[in-house]
Amino acid sequence: MPLIFESMASQGKPDDNRRPTGHCPFCDTDALTDVLLREGDRIWLMNKYRTLRDTVQTVIIESADHDGDLSNYPREQARAVIRFALACWDAMIATGSFRSVLMYKNFGPLSGGSLHHPHLQVVGLLHEDGYANVGPENLGGMLVSERAGVDVRVSDDPVMGFFEVNIGMRCDAGPVARDAFADAIRATAAYVLERHHGGRCTSYNLFFYHVEGRTVCKVAPRWVASPYYIGYRLAQVDCREKLASDAEELRAHLEV
Repeated sequence: MPLIFESMASQGKPDDNRRPTGHCPFCDTDALTDVLLREGDRIWLMNKYRTLRDTVQTVIIESADHDGDLSNYPREQARAVIRFALACWDAMIATGSFRSVLMYKNFGPLSGGSLHHPHLQVVGLLHEDGYANVGPENLGGMLVSERAGVDVRVSDDPVMGFFEVNIGMRCDAGPVARDAFADAIRATAAYVLERHHGGRCTSYNLFFYHVEGRTVCKVAPRWVASPYYIGYRLAQVDCREKLASDAEELRAHLEV
């Protein structure tokens, strides 16, 4: 079943892509309400614009830096953001109040996001299994790198396509693996924006999953969506030769 969008709840919602106001609500931290947790300049709070019926929508403000992003944070800051985000996600799952809890990030004008300020979203679905249409086959792929308990793979069975990177570790991974997980996400996001398709990609999404005892982050460059996917839910994937070429380029980027 589709999620129900409450259009009235979106009235007044800021949108940097369509109607920039010059005011960023995530920079104005003194005016934030319904704060759930703070750690340094990382803030977890209820989403002011709760536009999806039968859900609990929350936001993680990653940083006080309006122009920051996981792709350009210093290494230790990126690690702190990922540690904080995973803790918030797992805390929401642990309440047992939801059928599923989604965590994802939008970056850039084609990602589906409305605010430029760096943030992730954690959304509890009361009745829907948000992972029903994603299987283990979508979260594996061609091995690019493996270190410190973290593997990086280029998907050969993407959710939408054409190029998706799956970064995985054990759900019970310790601090060393979790830091390596954050390092791989940071480097892959930077690769997508700086190197993928000659640096022409301006947008990406992160999607997080717990599946079969593993935590996986999918890094998905965003372009205009394929009509095959919109009209028929048919994913596309690059040919094996192109995947291998991209995997080699990503491997070099991860090793820098």
